Amino acid sequence: MALNLPMEKRLKRYNMPRFLLFILLFSASTTFGQQFSKIANPSSCKAKINAKAKETKSISADFEEVMYSSMFNTPKKAKGKLLYKDPSKIRWEHLSPKKQVILIDDAKARFQENGKEVTNPTANKVVKKIQGLMVQLFSGDFLNEKEFSISYYESSSQYKLILKPKSSRMSRYISSIELLFSKKTALLDEMTMIETADDKLVYSFSNTQTNGSISDSKFTQF
Repeated sequence: MALNLPMEKRLKRYNMPRFLLFILLFSASTTFGQQFSKIANPSSCKAKINAKAKETKSISADFEEVMYSSMFNTPKKAKGKLLYKDPSKIRWEHLSPKKQVILIDDAKARFQENGKEVTNPTANKVVKKIQGLMVQLFSGDFLNEKEFSISYYESSSQYKLILKPKSSRMSRYISSIELLFSKKTALLDEMTMIETADDKLVYSFSNTQTNGSISDSKFTQF
């Protein structure tokens, strides 16, 4: 069955770019050398992340994507730009090695690859389902633990939240999601989507700016 195929095979089978699969699974500084300990009472950490999310009305950030898979010997890398505008406008754009853009403007969603808009029914169905899941992350609503159980950890400079899907359907796709937040800014530094020990997606965010002016056309025009 498709659900049992490794990540790369599923992408090819459904003709979906990997960032759409990432969004479906959820619907990204480095940890090497850091020591994380479990937070016995996470209320302060949770309140800090939630407060930052609630005061954030827009986000602009660069990202680097690294895809690890048992299907190839070396990780595959990509770079792009993320834009978000409260309450539900999202632009997720791969700039290299190839151009891919997903636009979400409230209830409307569109997807473009290599300069051409994609009308693949499966891809469109995925795009329409992802909005709520992505907005959960940007708004902080994921902290209510309706969709995930969360374990909280900290190092000297970061919080690490490990999310375990409560839905059996989602659990068939992914085992956990790891989020790294800066203690200083309470902004997301890194997100890792773990399917198996050999299959995962890592998103590292940089140059993050919040509450800047973003034109609505960024969410409607490729």
